[in-house]
Parts: sequence; C-alpha cells; structure tokens
Amino acid sequence: MLFWKSITGAICLMICVSGIQAQNFALHSVPTSGLPGATIEATVDLETPSPAQGFQFGLTHDSALLTATLVTEGSALTSANAGSGADYFHFELSPVGGTGVVVGAIVSLAPPLESIPVGTHQVAVIQYSLSATAEPGSSSNLTFINTLGSPSVNCVISVGGVSQQPILDHGSLSVETPAPSGVTVTIDDPCTCDATLSWTNGGLYDSIEITRDGVTTTHAGTDTSLPVSLTDGVAANYEVVGIRNLEASAAGLGSGTCNQTPPSIGPSDLICTIDHETCTVTMSWTNNDPTYQDLTFSVDGVLVSTMAGTATTTSHTLPAELVDFSLEIGGSGGCGEAMPSINCVMMCLPERFKRGDVNGDSGVDISDAIGTLSYLFQATPSPCLDSIDTNDDGSIDISDAISVLNYIFAGGVEPPAPGPSTCGIDPTVDTLDCPNYNTAVCN
Repeated sequence: MLFWKSITGAICLMICVSGIQAQNFALHSVPTSGLPGATIEATVDLETPSPAQGFQFGLTHDSALLTATLVTEGSALTSANAGSGADYFHFELSPVGGTGVVVGAIVSLAPPLESIPVGTHQVAVIQYSLSATAEPGSSSNLTFINTLGSPSVNCVISVGGVSQQPILDHGSLSVETPAPSGVTVTIDDPCTCDATLSWTNGGLYDSIEITRDGVTTTHAGTDTSLPVSLTDGVAANYEVVGIRNLEASAAGLGSGTCNQTPPSIGPSDLICTIDHETCTVTMSWTNNDPTYQDLTFSVDGVLVSTMAGTATTTSHTLPAELVDFSLEIGGSGGCGEAMPSINCVMMCLPERFKRGDVNGDSGVDISDAIGTLSYLFQATPSPCLDSIDTNDDGSIDISDAISVLNYIFAGGVEPPAPGPSTCGIDPTVDTLDCPNYNTAVCN
C-alpha cells in the first residue's frame, strides 16, 4: 500500500512540475533581417503565465552593424488604457555599460490597474539603422543582458509586485542580400525570337541564379545580362536571385513575350510593257511589306539583278525578237525568307513594216489602197498604222490612198523609208505605231 502511495505521489509531483515548466516567464527577442543601409524593426515579446504589470530589460547589439534609433511600445501596450498606451514607458539608446538599449514599462500607475494578459504578447519595437556596408550573410546577436544602465537594469517581469526572473530567449538580426532589380526582356530579333534578359545587380554577388519556368541555371556574380531564346506567343517568366556568402536575395522578377514576325506578303500587281522598237520591257509592281530585305529580277530563271527591297520598277532589253521570255520578280522577305515570285511573259515584236503594205501581204498594190479607204470610211482595223501612212506625214487620210495609187499606176514617188520593198522602222517621230505587222514577210 505504501508503494502505491509513493508511486501516486511521484506522478502527482511530475504533473505539478510539468505544469510549472509549461508556463514560464520569458522575454523573447524575435529574430529579424534586413538589407544594408535599411531601417529595420526588431520586436520583443513578453511571455507570462500570470497577468503582468510591468517589465524591464537590457538588449545588446553589434555596433559595427547596427545603430539603435528609436524604441516604441509594442501592441500589448499601445492597446492598454483605452488605447492611450502604457502610463510609463522609458528607453535609453546609449546606456552606460555597453552598446544596446534599456527599456522599462509599467502598464498602469493608477486605478483601474491594467495588466499584460496571460500568454505571449509584443511589448516593444526597437528600430535599428543597418550599416550600408554590412556584408550579406553577416548578423548581429540581440542579447538580453543585466549589466546595461546605471544602476544596472535587470531583465525582470513584474507580477503582483514581485519581480520574476524570466527565461531570456536571445535573438539576432541578419543581413540580407540585396535583390537584383530592373529585370527586363528585350526582343533582339522578332524573326527568330532571340532576346536578351538584363537586370541591375543590387550589390556584390558570388553567383547569380536565374530561373525560367521552373528551370534554374547558375551564372557569374558579375553578369548583368543573358541571351535567351523565346517561343512565339508564349510568355517567358524569369526570376533573378543574387547569392552572397551563401545568402540568397529575394528574386527580381521579369517576363517577356515574342510576337514573331510573320512571313512577308510578296509583291503583287505586276505590270509589264514593251517598247517594240527597242525591245525594252518596263516592269512595275506593288510592294506589300516595307521590310523586304531585297528584290530580285530573273529572266527565264536566271538571276539578272538584285534590287533594294523598296524598288517598285525595273527595265530590261530582250536579247532577241519573236521569242517568249519569262520575266520574274522575287526576293527575300523581312526575315530573309524566300517570297513567292510574280512574272510576265513578253515577246519583242519590233515595229518594222513596209510602207504602203496596208494589208500586210508583203506587196504594195491596189488592195492596199482599198484597205486604206476601208480603214478611213468603214472603221476596218489595221495591224500597222505606220504602213497606212504612205506619204509619212504623221496622219492617215485619203491622201495616203491616192499616194499608193499614184505609185502603182502613175509612176508616182515611192513611199518614204522604209519603203514598199524592205522592212524597217519608221524614221519619223509621230503618234502612229505598228505593234502587229506580220514581220514574217520581212524574212
């Protein structure tokens, strides 16, 4: 029986001790971090198993990294006394005894007395200026201490007029690596979707990690750009992270989309005209894209010349008469792609004729006089107006019919050059032409 009483007593003692340990008085310096040159806030939390009426503490830091600039009440105090805060709140930024801060507070000095409730609550916010030359990855301990101030300020929590010695949970402030900024994607070639990813480094990096759509690559810490290749119409998302002393920065974010240049629409509306006297063909067309790299002119599939992409006309002298030639305009589009070509087929029919051979039968006789009268009075078409102009005065009238008859029957003057016997061109400049004379009779 005594044995079971002993066991029961031991269990009760263990439960009681465990309950006491589970409810500690404690001061917690909450770990924090910041960038070089920044203003950083570090908080102190108070943990109490019973309502607390006040507290005091000293907290040291590394003066090479941090300068304390201000201490303000934590949320547990600012909400007290109907939102007016603690009745007493005091701090020292340069206390005697070392580098750090001293803080003391009493919630209420007069009835109704208020307390910091049971639990863990924020009681102080300490503002620090972090050195601009602080090295990423370094840190300063934020250590509770009992030797700051004159007289020295012990770290205590006041509960019912009794000073409780709290557990001191020290914290730290670590120096972050500055993040890259200005992450930008610039399209260098819209034809191939080649681009450049660029950014500005926030500080000195040992290396840089670039992540695109979940795939990470590592680069030199001094890099500020990277050639990339995009996919037409698909957004590429990038994260650029700087690494210094194994401390990774926040990610600089950027994205880019390439809208690839479509193939150029080739030239159209080709017009080909020929001067049969010189066998010169003039070609003109419409360009449907201002970005052609070049235009080409070919004859029967053989390249003759390369022109600027802005050209809209060219000319070419056919090397032979009475032969079909295929004249073709092609070229390269805005991205260098071969464009569909356009072409025309032309034949040189020189304006050679026999003067007076109105009907094109090679001879000059009475039928030609009749043909002249038929053209004049019956609107009969003629293949060669120059051949009707028998007197070569640049116009067609009844005198031309009379001129033919005089030559045939009255020994009149032979029609002027090229004459009635030999084919040739009209040496006289006039408005008459001869595109369809049967030049076969000239051979």
